[in-house]
Amino acid sequence: MMDPKKRRTIGNRPQVEPPDSEVQGSSSQGTHQVHRVVNSRIEEEPYSLSLQDREMDAFTQSYAVRRVRKSQNNKLTAMLQVRNEQGRYLEEVLHDLSEFVDEIVIVDDASTDGTPDICSAFPKVVRLEVLEKPLFAEEWRLRNALWQAAVSTDPDWLLSVDADELYSSEAKRAIRKLINQDYADWFAFRFYDMWGGRTHYREDELWSMHKRHTATLVRYMPGYSYFYPQQNHHVPRLPLSCTVLPGVHTELKVQHLGWAGSLEDRVRKYLRYKRIDPHGEWGNLAQYESILDPEPRLLPWKEEP
Repeated sequence: MMDPKKRRTIGNRPQVEPPDSEVQGSSSQGTHQVHRVVNSRIEEEPYSLSLQDREMDAFTQSYAVRRVRKSQNNKLTAMLQVRNEQGRYLEEVLHDLSEFVDEIVIVDDASTDGTPDICSAFPKVVRLEVLEKPLFAEEWRLRNALWQAAVSTDPDWLLSVDADELYSSEAKRAIRKLINQDYADWFAFRFYDMWGGRTHYREDELWSMHKRHTATLVRYMPGYSYFYPQQNHHVPRLPLSCTVLPGVHTELKVQHLGWAGSLEDRVRKYLRYKRIDPHGEWGNLAQYESILDPEPRLLPWKEEP
């Protein structure tokens, strides 16, 4: 039986495992269309798939999942967890999201500034939950609270966004093509750590997030078992159980502005990480120290490929 955590590859490109409902004919070999996303283009490539490879994993068989895979008219809901974002990037991010998502759900982690007022000013914010006590020290609980708030609005797709992230124009143009299909249940993007401004991103052995993919867009299927790993920090954006579903790595870009501010802002973040994770239990101590590197390796940002 095929390992559900492995995606079929052609060359070095991750490909989508089509669901059983797409299998045609009764022979031991079938020819199917495998989709991959290159920027905003969805391309098709044929390959042969054996009956053994098409067996559904026991993990997914154990759940009575109502697999709703709509190929049109999908509702896209962005979900954010925020805390004390006034004067940073939140307003810009919400303006940007309002251009290409249908609804926005936000959990405010007990902000002490005007963050809730900023959120409530945007018409597409359909649900805003303000916590009385912060959950940041137990991030998996915060992620779970956000997930529960988001799925209560009956979404078709969920986009997990931080309050300092901007999707490229190419990504925004492509996103409806990504969600209006019935072969993939999640999509991953390339995130770039912008550094000291918006013209350059950082790239070195400790800062290379853009060289791998981060899954932030997922189809919501009622009845499926979603859960997060119980980690206090650096919890994945999407529930861990999403990884066994068919998905696609794209080359679409996202700017992470968390390090794009002033040196003083980066020092504050450095001190916060050292305070909450002094022994590197949840992160990399060397990376924490590198935040203060006076001459990091920076490369020019190009939004379009």
